[in-house]
Amino acid sequence: MHWVNPVTGLNLTSIFITNFFGVILMIALLFSRGWIVRVKKHEGNLVLLMILSVLAGCFIEPLSFVCEGLPGTGIHYCLFFLNTILFSLDVIIGPCYAAILTSHINKKLSRIQIYVILTLIVIEMIMLVINFFNPIIFEISSDNIYERKSLFWMYIVIEAGLMAYGLFVFLLAKLRGRILRFFPAWQFLVPILLGTLIQGFTYGVSVIWPSIGIAVCSIVLCLQNENIFIDKLTGVYNRYFLDEIKKDFKSKSKGTIGSMMLDMNGFKSINDLYSHEEGDIALKSVANILKEVISSNGSIIRFAGDEFVIIIKTSSEDELLSYKNKILESFERFNNTAGKPYALSAAIGTALYDFSKGDVSDFLNNIDSLMYIDKENYYKNHDRRSASRNS
Repeated sequence: MHWVNPVTGLNLTSIFITNFFGVILMIALLFSRGWIVRVKKHEGNLVLLMILSVLAGCFIEPLSFVCEGLPGTGIHYCLFFLNTILFSLDVIIGPCYAAILTSHINKKLSRIQIYVILTLIVIEMIMLVINFFNPIIFEISSDNIYERKSLFWMYIVIEAGLMAYGLFVFLLAKLRGRILRFFPAWQFLVPILLGTLIQGFTYGVSVIWPSIGIAVCSIVLCLQNENIFIDKLTGVYNRYFLDEIKKDFKSKSKGTIGSMMLDMNGFKSINDLYSHEEGDIALKSVANILKEVISSNGSIIRFAGDEFVIIIKTSSEDELLSYKNKILESFERFNNTAGKPYALSAAIGTALYDFSKGDVSDFLNNIDSLMYIDKENYYKNHDRRSASRNS
């Protein structure tokens, strides 16, 4: 069976088949619940929004190709409505990608980033509203044929800019030493770029939304892959991730990185005196403090029960010491404002690792020893059996 639009001559059979596969992909993701990210629920919700957008796009775009060129006022308004919806769906994809990538790397969106993304969304939506009365993005001709207008490319540039910003945040974090082995950046953009080029230079095909669907699948796969290496309680990396880092270290022959090993003081007392549930809350609080201080400048790993390892791309002992002091200052702020019956504190060992010298296991043992020296110094002035503020 070969179905063709009688006016435009478009191969509707081909268009429906390609979008059908996009629909199947998205339905599979929905029913497999692959979009659920247990530790980072807001990222999962953004992925879900993208899945639903692709699903809608794969239904609506073929329908617009079916209607194009057919006579009638009803068809005219239907085409205008369908294409407006397609542009509205585009407004979702770019901001979602930028928000997922930025919050994933920096742990949260800054107020400025939120304002910028929202401002661009509002600009795009205002352009679509104006387009109803004065076509500036697209119009439907008297023959019911879709035509691009002068500001079409401005709309595309905004979407491309949001995606490029997400890629910029990713590359900047990589330069700062953040280890992002599992998270998608180019994997998301390549299918969309290829789909755009194919549809732009090949008349009569419809591959944009299926291509976006493939890109969303790459996000889901990468997030689920990374999820294996995420500590479910604190949201930082787990010890398995440290094994992956060791493999990277062994393959390098030059360069220097900084590392800290942190061990909570009085953690057993918090569990014994205030319950294991409160101990979990204390662990989460420590992890949140570390994420806030380190941000995108390094990787945080929960090494053991109350021990954390932090890897930072630096060759400066002064910079390492600066991070240590910032962490200790953050503990003080927490203790002064959180209203907990206990005080958070930690012993912290710091050291630089030269890839051309020694073994990574020896390096970790070294900072472990430095951490316990710091802990012994702490307990010279504090009761080992108490985590109370007054101890």
